[in-house]
Amino acid sequence: MKSDWPQHQQILLQALINPECLTNISNSEWELLIRLARRVKLLGRLALLLQNQGLWNAIPFRIANQLTSALVQARKFQQLAQWELNRIIWAMKEFDTSIIALKGIAYRLAELPYSEVRLSVDLDLLVPKEDLADIESLLMIKGWKHRPISAYDEHYYRVWSHEIPPLVHAERETEVDIHHTLIPLTSRLKIDTKLLFDSATTIQNTKVKLLCPADMVIHCALNLFQNNEIANDLRDLLDLHDLMIFFSNKDPDFWLQLTDRANQLKLGRILFYGFHFSRHIFKTPIPEDIIARLHSKPGKLKLWSMHRLVPLALFPQHPDKPKKSESLARALLYLRSHMIRMPLYILLPHLAYKTARNVFTIKQNKGSRQQ
Repeated sequence: MKSDWPQHQQILLQALINPECLTNISNSEWELLIRLARRVKLLGRLALLLQNQGLWNAIPFRIANQLTSALVQARKFQQLAQWELNRIIWAMKEFDTSIIALKGIAYRLAELPYSEVRLSVDLDLLVPKEDLADIESLLMIKGWKHRPISAYDEHYYRVWSHEIPPLVHAERETEVDIHHTLIPLTSRLKIDTKLLFDSATTIQNTKVKLLCPADMVIHCALNLFQNNEIANDLRDLLDLHDLMIFFSNKDPDFWLQLTDRANQLKLGRILFYGFHFSRHIFKTPIPEDIIARLHSKPGKLKLWSMHRLVPLALFPQHPDKPKKSESLARALLYLRSHMIRMPLYILLPHLAYKTARNVFTIKQNKGSRQQ
């Protein structure tokens, strides 16, 4: 990492790629690191890294206590997600459909390294769009329900989004996000979802499937650089790094399969950003000739802008000394994320609505505190 990057970013990154350096840091640096890692949901990952490398006894006792707590919390959330998936399968045992696990639960089922401590607070699934209404009805009969949302938000999910409003089990309160494709319907990008289902792999002894390895990597990049606002998403980039290392070690032809698939899905530019920032930040060993195989890449100006903005947003801000440049980068990437997801005639009223609602909520909260 460049030495001119802020010190707090260097502390967090070095902890993730070279945890041995933590044996020599001060108490104040430990405190800062814990706060930063918690903010980007990587505290459990940091704890497991230290355990796996035999460094646990070299860290301060009170820090070890906090990391132990993070491990317990992350594993509990993983357990909850796996149980919720089990209940989804039970609820749909008599309904013939395909269910593809996504994100955290998928990484765990694929046995991705460190997936056992990935902090996941909800369950993400992809189902065929033609079965969506039946699946939603079936789950609501079996105990899941929607949280109350406004008519506007209901319209947003039903008409523009790639998922229905989240379902929450009435007793367990675990959230389930049911997707019918991977990109908002209002986005300029379109995905042939049938290709994803046709190449998905079945997990033994269950009706749950996983995206094929190339699609799993592309979805991770897509979620980071197309669907998200990138702020505090360092964990997602680390997921991308882990996935590429894991699958390329298992299959020497993986890089070719990955770029061919990105070209087939017309998502080369999204994968290019994934390659670029994973190499830039985590030094992922991506072959140079593989990057050249992508049919679509950003222009020089777009890449220059993203190269400067993305790291500022991906890393957590210093909890005591946030910089205006970081806030500006987040604001610009927030705007970018909406502009690529929605055409202007939808985006402008949408942003106006969200702004008005935020202002109303702030005033309402102030009024409640004064009473």
